[in-house]
Amino acid sequence: MTEQPGNPTDPTQPDPAASSDAAPTPPAAPTPPAQSSAPAAGGSQYDFNQAKTTLQGAHKYDLGIIAAGLIAWLAGFMPFYTASASFGGASVSAHASAYHGFFGWFAVWVALLGAVVVALTLFNMVSNLPMPLHQIAAAAFGLALLCLILAFFITPGGNSCSGASGFGVSCDTGHGFGYWLALLAVLAGLGLSVMRMRETTTTTTV
Repeated sequence: MTEQPGNPTDPTQPDPAASSDAAPTPPAAPTPPAQSSAPAAGGSQYDFNQAKTTLQGAHKYDLGIIAAGLIAWLAGFMPFYTASASFGGASVSAHASAYHGFFGWFAVWVALLGAVVVALTLFNMVSNLPMPLHQIAAAAFGLALLCLILAFFITPGGNSCSGASGFGVSCDTGHGFGYWLALLAVLAGLGLSVMRMRETTTTTTV
């Protein structure tokens, strides 16, 4: 039997109908790049550099105010009040921090508050203050100074030593290194705040 050419049943011949009706295969959609959940490598470095730039461009009086408030606060943990007693040739002494008397701890915390307000404003973390910045700082350090003056005359325990003198016991109360350091820091912070306030007022007026 002779095979006829062009036989539609020939499996080797392509089917034109099937070729024309087949839908073209769409191209594959591009795969989106994977997003990393890790933070940018230079984020923390950028924040550090930004803070460093802010401090370098800050006014030296503002930096001094911040340092004064911080030093006054740290001084509150140092020997703030002292007491000594002697009897029959033997003596004993003790010291306490600012947190053993109201005016002591209140003074160092108010000084720190004045420094924190200046620092937050310096780093643009606070705005809309109820009064000019350096007036707030001067008021805070002024109140701290007043409390330290009161703490000089009002010590923890009051006049308990006077009652013991009749029994041959001599005692004395005073102030330690922490008190005097806090006093110097508060005086420095107050002076810098007033100078900065006058400088800002003069600049604004001009």
